[in-house]
Formats: sequence, structure tokens, C-alpha cells
Amino acid sequence: MVESQQVTVIEGETGCGKTTQVPQYILDHYAAQGRYCNIVVTQPRRIAAISIARRVCAERHWQEGVICGYQVLSVVCCFSLSF
Repeated sequence: MVESQQVTVIEGETGCGKTTQVPQYILDHYAAQGRYCNIVVTQPRRIAAISIARRVCAERHWQEGVICGYQVLSVVCCFSLSF
């Protein structure tokens, strides 16, 4: 489903993993194939956006802002991904 669409919206119950787990599964799938993907997760609050980006970086042992980051209004924690 994800590969056949330009944009995919994931909806689910609170705590089901749609914000932290599903994006990592998608990233792992594309990385295993050596393919580029761009994953964007939206959050309604500044603190949520920052804490989620930090959580994913911590789980992956990534430096914050290198592969995973956040943007809240004009404050950007830069991110880029290249394989």
C-alpha cells in the first residue's frame, strides 16, 4: 500500500505505534532495499514533536538532527537521510 501511493495517512488508536513504530518499519524496509524514502510525522503540540524525534533517535542510537529531526514553526532541528 505504501509503495503504490505518493502519500499514505495512517490512523489508529492512541499507543498503537503509528507515530514511532510504523515509520521505523517503513524506513527499515526501504533501507534494506537501498531505496530513499521521506517520512513525515505530524504532531499537534511542540513538546510532542520534539519528544518523539528524540525518542526515535534514542531508540535508533542516532544523533539528533542528523537522520531524524523536527520542525516547529520556524525552529528546525535539521535532518537528512542518505544511504
